[in-house]
Amino acid sequence: MSYKQQRDVEAQFQSQLTTDDLTDLFKLNQINDGSSMQKMKQFGDDNGIARKLNTDLKKGFSDKSAIEKSKQLYGDNTPVEKEPTTLWELIMECLGDTMLQILLIAALVSTVIGMINEGVKTGWTEGATIFFAIFLIISITAGNNYLKEKQFRQLRRKLDDGKCQVIRDGKVTEIATKDIVVGDLLIFNLGDLFVVDGLMVQGSAVKIDESPMTGESDEIKKLPYFEMAQQQHNQLNVNQDAARGHVSPFLISGTKCLDGTGQMIVLAVGQNTVSGKLKQLLIQENPPTPLQQKLEGVASDIGKLGVLVSILTFIALMGHLGYDCQQGKFPFLSIKTLQIIVESFMIAVTIIVVAVPEGLPLAVTIALAYSVGKMKDEQNLVKNLSSCEIMGGANNICSDKTGTLTQNIMQVVALWTENQTFKDQVHTNKNKIKKETIELMSESICYNSNAFPEKDPQTNKWIQIGNKTECALLECADNFGYNFNQFRPSDKVLRQLPFNSKRKKMSTVIFNQKSQYIRVYTKGASEIVLAQCNKYIGNNGIEQMLDPQLRKNIYDNIIQKFASDSLRTIAIAYRDLDPQSHGSNIRGQITQLTKVAQNIPEDDLDKDLVLIAIAGIKDPIRPDVPHSIKQCHESGVKVRMVTGDNILTATAIAKECGILPTNREIGEWEVVEGKKFREFVGGLKDEQVDGKTVKVIGNKENFARVSRDMKVMARASPEDKYILVTGLIAEGNVIAVTGDGTNDAPALKKADVGFAMGITGSDVAKDAADIILLDDNFSSIITAMKWGRNIYDCIRKFIQFQLTVNLVALFMSFLGAVVLKESPLNTIEMLWVNLIMDTFASLALATEPPNITVLERQPYKRDDKIVSPTMNRTIVGGSIYQIFVLCFILFMLPQFMDLSMPEELFGQKYHKNVVQMSIFFQTFVVMQVFNSISCRQLDYKTINPFANACNNPLFWGVQTFTLIIQCVLIQYGGKFVKVSHLTLQQHLLCLGFGVGSIIFSILVKIAIPERWCQFVELFREQEVQSGDMDTSLTSVLRRKSTNRLGNSRRSMDQQGSQVKMSAQRIQ
Repeated sequence: MSYKQQRDVEAQFQSQLTTDDLTDLFKLNQINDGSSMQKMKQFGDDNGIARKLNTDLKKGFSDKSAIEKSKQLYGDNTPVEKEPTTLWELIMECLGDTMLQILLIAALVSTVIGMINEGVKTGWTEGATIFFAIFLIISITAGNNYLKEKQFRQLRRKLDDGKCQVIRDGKVTEIATKDIVVGDLLIFNLGDLFVVDGLMVQGSAVKIDESPMTGESDEIKKLPYFEMAQQQHNQLNVNQDAARGHVSPFLISGTKCLDGTGQMIVLAVGQNTVSGKLKQLLIQENPPTPLQQKLEGVASDIGKLGVLVSILTFIALMGHLGYDCQQGKFPFLSIKTLQIIVESFMIAVTIIVVAVPEGLPLAVTIALAYSVGKMKDEQNLVKNLSSCEIMGGANNICSDKTGTLTQNIMQVVALWTENQTFKDQVHTNKNKIKKETIELMSESICYNSNAFPEKDPQTNKWIQIGNKTECALLECADNFGYNFNQFRPSDKVLRQLPFNSKRKKMSTVIFNQKSQYIRVYTKGASEIVLAQCNKYIGNNGIEQMLDPQLRKNIYDNIIQKFASDSLRTIAIAYRDLDPQSHGSNIRGQITQLTKVAQNIPEDDLDKDLVLIAIAGIKDPIRPDVPHSIKQCHESGVKVRMVTGDNILTATAIAKECGILPTNREIGEWEVVEGKKFREFVGGLKDEQVDGKTVKVIGNKENFARVSRDMKVMARASPEDKYILVTGLIAEGNVIAVTGDGTNDAPALKKADVGFAMGITGSDVAKDAADIILLDDNFSSIITAMKWGRNIYDCIRKFIQFQLTVNLVALFMSFLGAVVLKESPLNTIEMLWVNLIMDTFASLALATEPPNITVLERQPYKRDDKIVSPTMNRTIVGGSIYQIFVLCFILFMLPQFMDLSMPEELFGQKYHKNVVQMSIFFQTFVVMQVFNSISCRQLDYKTINPFANACNNPLFWGVQTFTLIIQCVLIQYGGKFVKVSHLTLQQHLLCLGFGVGSIIFSILVKIAIPERWCQFVELFREQEVQSGDMDTSLTSVLRRKSTNRLGNSRRSMDQQGSQVKMSAQRIQ
């Protein structure tokens, strides 16, 4: 019995497969020891499994009911993600705030003392008000965090909204990856990242990177199940790798296709996949970003100052208490004394609550949450949050050409064949070309491609799906009357060598029925294919010898002419091989011929070719690219184009884009080919740095010479791009890189910010990138740069505001304690101020949209301080004004205004200076509202604080809400807030002091030059490492936000052991 007959008999056995039956096939130890292959035989081989799953190995699912049944039995491919944090959990997290816990206990004691002193009827009010204020802070903070996390979850889901191609009902269909079900026939290509587990049933030259899941760095060869099983059945001598189980048909989720194409039947999806099970163990939070870590250092310094002032304030208040007791005002051991001690303690604790800016690092998160949402709307899908910040300092962009600078809508507009050149609508000249030549060229295109363009029946326009160059060629073949569906899928295909960056060509081997020969079709970079041709299709479709002179003429007059017209040139060639000359005496038997084709060395397949045609493909420049590149130049960002096209095409496109000048000669190193660049700079070499081996530029002097001028690199390989990025980073630049291919992944990882193409990019490139460009458009990189700079601006605005409030509140609290024996702001008022400083200010200032001038200045440098000299001037100036006004209210205002207590408050337990303290409180808050307006401006040149006033409605909404609540507290807070209502005149006075802060800020900008503040440093800016953030002062005193950061750090620690755990878990 033959092997095929045997497997058909075994496939007759029908039984229901369980999820465990299928997932057990992908345990690493069972794959390696051959157990998985044995189980496949028990299931009836690949055909048996397909029947049990109600699918077909060639047509896939034939009806929707089978798909629904599969989904019910084996689940769907919904990505594994962390259970969302509930609002209650966030509230409990906020209650973990150490200072708020202490304040709650003190408020409870205050309530008890108040009821003892004043009775139950009124004694509870102060403590209850503090309880309510704390409740309000916790509710607003938790609600804000909940909305922020909800937004990030939506963005993570967007990242998982990938597309893939499956065969259903015999047709290639594009579906979302989340819609894949067990039994689907999935098509995969070079660069794909597997999101499901499956069995390879068809494929050629497939090599897989399994290191993310197994830790093995070697490329793993994969064979279709039938071929692997046939080898075992025939007891063929397999190599040592196969004997160890490395060669197998099993494709594991989380691994990457490095080479080849094929089809797989899906056997596990979602949480049942190998990677799905691991994700449930290793779900990670976003780690703290570099800006958050730097801000944590600033926050700790402010916190230390706050703790010092808190202690000194408490000592001052206790000193006054001791003095009063000694003077006999009240005994040491009395309820009154205890009440004063508790109130003083609450003031001291509240000063810490206000002073320790635990919201400062979290303001970055709010800015990021706002920015990444807006960036998504502008075609930037952010994977790595820190990349948003880093783009604010990017000063070099290494960009691809195809699809990024160009529209990636390709069309054949020039064709050379039979010694004739045809332009524009080349198919209209088919009467001038021999039918046999057209047939040969079209067959070559249709067989030797993997794209699937479709024609819209309504508009009759092509929808390009897959590689756009192939789509253009297939459309050209269709125009000549040859539709690719006639040739695919085909049993004639014996072998396929996909295009990659090294070969720069693609070859497909078929069996030609007419000649009974093996035929090799090749297409690729024109000069490379031309060099491997020794014949060409000449006049009247006759094959002629290709001598060196004619080869040079074709290169100079056809290839270079097409390239100088900004056309990508693709050469199409073929070769016939006699099977008998390669060890086969059996013509026409596909199985035997496949074996023959597989055994022919790659170099032998592509030599002695016959040149059929050279196609010139036009890919128009995106209309907005020249303007975007001009913007980059104006904002201090150098754009370099790195492309695989030849040097003439690259130069023409670069001039059209504005990367290269058109009004002068091109410099020696402005345009360079990848090979020349690589050899000149000496490639990469290993060097020991801090005990670690790192890759560095071989000749740094030569690299510095090239990098200064280079704007275009042509015929660049991924290795060349990686060398360029490595060298530029070593020179201190901040680099953004675009990439779409699998081999671009190292450069994308190496870059400070990696951009992958969302449309044409491979899964591996997307996995390595920080940001995905959903429209593959260069202008979207400008968007990322704009928002990156804006994040820094927003945080700086927030810092200006918060540091001013902090300095003023600390100074006045201590001054009041020393001079007045009490803090001018009571506990409830300071908690309200804390809410204004943290949550409200972050919403108002951390969500500012980018200013139109943000791209008109130089990028931020790596070592730039967050608090700039201009900010120092704003902070110090604003603080001086506010302290002066508040001191005036405390010590001099009664001399100018009647501040007597309203008659209706007589007899109630109000402070005798309640009106004065109410004006102080009202003025303090109103000045913060107007100061926030001044803090919106960072540019020392901008004098007008209301510039761009209409671009952020949320800011004005928050400030209006703050003023309304403040007035309500003053007018109706009464004994709960310990304030008196104010008259219209008094309200206007407070408003005047607030407006005065804006006027004073304008005067400061006019009178004090920025250079005078160059040497002022209010706080150090030492970056706190992520591992130390749990032990920083901010974290110890204010646990509310840092619990989440701690989880992030621990999740990052787990990453180091992920590979090890992966190998263990799938065994």
